[in-house]
Amino acid sequence: MKNDFRAGVFFTAIGQYGNVVIQLLLNIILSRILTPTDFGVVAIVQVLLLFFKILAGQTISPAIIQNKKLTERDYGVIFNYSIILGVILAVVFGMSGFLLSKLYQNDIYMTISWVMSVLIVADSVSCVPNGILSKEKRFREINIRLLISLVIGAILGISAALLGAGVYSLIIVETVPAIISLALNLLIVDIKFTKSLDIGPIKEIIFFVKHQTIFALINYLYRNLDNLLVGNFLGATNLGNYSKGYQLISFPITVFLGIINPVLQPILSEHSNDIKLNRDTYLKITHGLALISVPVSVFMCLNADKIIYFLFGSQWSKAIIPFAVLSTSIWAQMLAQTISVFWQSRNLPNIQTRNGFISFVIVGSSIVIGIFSSDISGVAFAVAISYIINFFVSAMLLLHIGLEGKFSQLLRVMGKPFVLGIILVATIFISNPFLNFQSVFLTLLARGIIWLLIIIVFMIITGEYRTIKSLLKK
Repeated sequence: MKNDFRAGVFFTAIGQYGNVVIQLLLNIILSRILTPTDFGVVAIVQVLLLFFKILAGQTISPAIIQNKKLTERDYGVIFNYSIILGVILAVVFGMSGFLLSKLYQNDIYMTISWVMSVLIVADSVSCVPNGILSKEKRFREINIRLLISLVIGAILGISAALLGAGVYSLIIVETVPAIISLALNLLIVDIKFTKSLDIGPIKEIIFFVKHQTIFALINYLYRNLDNLLVGNFLGATNLGNYSKGYQLISFPITVFLGIINPVLQPILSEHSNDIKLNRDTYLKITHGLALISVPVSVFMCLNADKIIYFLFGSQWSKAIIPFAVLSTSIWAQMLAQTISVFWQSRNLPNIQTRNGFISFVIVGSSIVIGIFSSDISGVAFAVAISYIINFFVSAMLLLHIGLEGKFSQLLRVMGKPFVLGIILVATIFISNPFLNFQSVFLTLLARGIIWLLIIIVFMIITGEYRTIKSLLKK
């Protein structure tokens, strides 16, 4: 298990760090060429697109990973169904552009919806090869494919933006990588062709897929309800500023969870009955991630204005407050998103679905309350609070039902990270006024050095550096 995890983390780290760097550079470049309204228009379509991508079989990949009885013929049959499903949903999505154009009084949504429907087909057809690659722990191929597709998509998207393509340059950035990934998937994964539409292989995975899909849809609703309501009640420009802040906090989450989550399920699925191993793994990963995510939350929250100006320019000044507020929940979102892996590895998708309903109530109701403030900062505050509450509720449910543990075990591993966070808040409040230079870059650099020194000293004094070193070594 250790060797598989080490190899998986190594190659996944290369892919995910490359992904984050490419996405961040794309954001920086396109944010200086395009307007908040351009981003807001695409964000509205992306909300609906994510819903269709879930229906298009996004949960088939983890079902293939978890099921050890599937044969090569079964993969071919499931692949046939994924093609049919993808085409049907792509057509429905393309037609939905008419409703979006009426709802938001903009005909551009009709064209955008048809162009982006290609993403649904590509994602649906890719679900079987993606599942096979992960199941076989072929992490190198997965991440090389990811980087190739992202680089090509980024080059074409930036070129289109410079040529004046506007909104369509953002669409190119989305669609081109998906098409290239699909092509590479079909080249590196040998799926046995069959004309059969036998329902048997579908029955093998239907229980897992059903509950995973329900959970994914619930997760989609409460994670996108803010975008839907902000876009509808506060307009595309406000949505562009809000989504920019939300997008920025997703980078640190992607950096770490993008490495750990894709590797954990294929490995832990082979130890689904070992409750102690799963519990110990969860607590160790939560402790390690908390030591990283809590300081990141503090730094991004208290330096939000400098980060926004440095990365995107002054035209995004209205994104500063939403970004600062949302940053306070980075640690909670990061820790909460590891929980689903353990529901899957323990073969408890039905309990995961119940967890999803609870999360929807907590986060969804908070978003609705935030919308009544008629301000994106109020929405951001409601969202941040709800994600923190949701993490503790979800973790308590996992420990109690899935891992036969106690909530006190979670509080114990979270103690030192919270103490570190308090120390950082106090130090940054005192030092920031003295570290304010004419150059935004120098200001961030100086503040970052102080922040990092405090973390290093804390790690040495408390002995936590040994914990991180041991975790990375194992």
